[in-house]
Amino acid sequence: MELVKEIIFSYGKVQLWNPELIRIEFFSKAMIGRKECIEVNNAIGILTEGKQALVLTVAAEDTNFDAEARDESSSPNGLRFTIADAFVARNLAQKLMVNFYLRFNKPAKPSKAFASEDEAIAWLRSQA
Repeated sequence: MELVKEIIFSYGKVQLWNPELIRIEFFSKAMIGRKECIEVNNAIGILTEGKQALVLTVAAEDTNFDAEARDESSSPNGLRFTIADAFVARNLAQKLMVNFYLRFNKPAKPSKAFASEDEAIAWLRSQA
């Protein structure tokens, strides 16, 4: 894969990889709320020129997401540039958080948690 372009925020970065994969990385100790989710989603729209993409999300072990972030991420607006979402859960706390999000927020697009980026990317490619 080849990095095409990226948008960097204080709390993370949104990258467009060729072919047509968005990788979101949230940095250590970041607190992610509704505002940050909207900024990330807008960045996806900019990078994809308004098209939908496969989205991979990777967060540092100590990144925190509040309830408003989970609500925004699973909303029609939050998913408007998403074909499918894959989340990398690196530890038990992240796995519990992602599973809670998937069960409670029930995103309308295919969404799944994985232990590695390679597994997540393989699954995303199967959703295209």
